[in-house]
Amino acid sequence: MRRWLITGISSGIGAALAKAALARGDHVVGTARTEEARAAFEAGGAGRATGIVADMSDPAQVAALADRALAAGPVDIVVNNAGQSLFGAAEEVDLDDARNLFEVNFFGPWALTQALLPHFRSRGSGTIVQLSSGCGLNGTPGLSAYCASKFALEGLTETLALEVAAFGIRAMLVEPGAIATRFISHGTQEAHVRIPDYDFLSGQGKAVLDGYYATAASPPEFVADAILTALDGETLPLRLPVGDDMRGALAHKASAFAALADG
Repeated sequence: MRRWLITGISSGIGAALAKAALARGDHVVGTARTEEARAAFEAGGAGRATGIVADMSDPAQVAALADRALAAGPVDIVVNNAGQSLFGAAEEVDLDDARNLFEVNFFGPWALTQALLPHFRSRGSGTIVQLSSGCGLNGTPGLSAYCASKFALEGLTETLALEVAAFGIRAMLVEPGAIATRFISHGTQEAHVRIPDYDFLSGQGKAVLDGYYATAASPPEFVADAILTALDGETLPLRLPVGDDMRGALAHKASAFAALADG
């Protein structure tokens, strides 16, 4: 039986992964934003689900989260899944909003990982799973702040994996494409400022993304299955792209580097 700490288990990928882990007989400590979500998670966990109400944008709550999770028992796998997004051109985005986004998408995962590393080093094992995105590989107009936060998470995790490998600790970036979750409708805010020259972006806002996700998205269970398969393998990949649309994202990145090399 493995013991997990998964942030953001109320819906989407976090909920699907927690459910799959519990179905295997594992124990899951999961974070939720509300007491109702926490109680529902524990009620459906057959005695192996521990819920913690935590706001991943609050550094104090993140700092205490590792201790509260470890109080339930040793942690084998931490999954930094909780995240938010912000729609708007780079010129439109309020920098305070961008900083708040980084607290959830970047500094929260960094702080939680940092808090668990002494535990992992003492055990000589541990796995860190970071939920990145296709937006962590390629820039997407209208998602400048979100892309920046995921690019930062990619750089942190790539370096972290090199630093902790000697301690028996593994790290993996999960890079989903479009996933059928409430992330756009509930997890994506819009920039407050509207600049007419960017009407082709901000004039349409989240409606464009909602439409795309409705037609091209994979179910969150698809991501959960991919994560479990990767964790069960002999060698953990540093990057785990998930979804047919990620083929295009990877090809775009590869062609960009090829063009630089040819130049």
